[in-house]
Amino acid sequence: MIFLACLYALPASAQNIDDNFVTFNYTQLPLTSVEEGLRSYRFEIVTDVEGANMDSTSTYQIRIDNAVSIYQKRMDTWLSKMSLLQQQENSSGVSQSMNYPAKPSLDLVLKPVQHTVSTNATAAGIKISEFSEGENGLLVKYTLLPVKNIRFSYAKKGTGASTKYDYKCSYTLQAKMEVIDPNNTVLFEKIVGGTQIKGLGKYKSTYDFAKWYMNNRGSFYSQIESEGRKAAISGSAGALDSQFGYINKSRKAEMYSVKKYKDYDYTDVILAYDQTTEALLKVGDSRDRSEAMDALGNARDMWLKILEESNLQNKKERINKKISAMIWCNLAEIAVWMADFNEADNQVSKTMNSGVIKAKSHIKGEKSFYADQKNRWSANFE
Repeated sequence: MIFLACLYALPASAQNIDDNFVTFNYTQLPLTSVEEGLRSYRFEIVTDVEGANMDSTSTYQIRIDNAVSIYQKRMDTWLSKMSLLQQQENSSGVSQSMNYPAKPSLDLVLKPVQHTVSTNATAAGIKISEFSEGENGLLVKYTLLPVKNIRFSYAKKGTGASTKYDYKCSYTLQAKMEVIDPNNTVLFEKIVGGTQIKGLGKYKSTYDFAKWYMNNRGSFYSQIESEGRKAAISGSAGALDSQFGYINKSRKAEMYSVKKYKDYDYTDVILAYDQTTEALLKVGDSRDRSEAMDALGNARDMWLKILEESNLQNKKERINKKISAMIWCNLAEIAVWMADFNEADNQVSKTMNSGVIKAKSHIKGEKSFYADQKNRWSANFE
């Protein structure tokens, strides 16, 4: 009997959250705002490799001098030993050829491959959203840096006569990207590019690869330099657009309601959810959200009205802790699009301290997005 009584009592505290996703458009604002008359751009691509070329030339000469010095010292020792052996031969008449030391050789010092001062790399395909190409706005300048950190590796594959050595190399090539206004003020600077991986093919032995590298060293360096430069520039497109562009985006926001429940009437929750959905669908109608503000405000008022009967201590209440935390999540999302970031922070804080695991997990996943929206709004409207 006690078990049956508990079983019938469970539904009274088992309101089920209705998870929904609302997909809507919005304009991602830039992190750096420029006046409308400057919203055009052009590109300039230069290299900064002369210093590295001079350093490698100097290092090359030092290595040659060092190799010659070591060779001369070894030859001095060798000649002294050979002199003694020859004298012994002359005295004894017996050949000392079995005791002859190996004659030293001069170590080979490879001439360094010079970084190419000119470049055919372009910024084709890179754009800033809602800007046009032109000469009177922003200059996007790329300064290409030298190739560095070249490393070779291989994976041994197969067995017996079918064994192959699959070679690849990693290298780093970066560029300094600067965005400069007509007054020659640097508005933004970022090192772009990074480590690249290039496959070099399969070889029957490590010696075959060494032979290939010896015969193709110069063209290999030219190839990775060209590919790395193009990759560094093309890889900067997202960062550039995010910093300056007005990007049309789509957001899939998780919003909460309550499923139909026999013990309580949640019509007001469903109406508030519907109003929230309607409001969010208007967010993309204007960059400053002005077209959506009234609708967002109405949705917020409806949720706040429901929260007036919130009871966090009694889970059997219609608006208990679980329902309240769900509403706080909704209010945080609404506050962000109303640019009321202090209120958004307040709702995030309450949710994080709610003890409702689902709500905490949800809001934790949104915190970085909300912070980014706050920074972008501040850059444009404050």
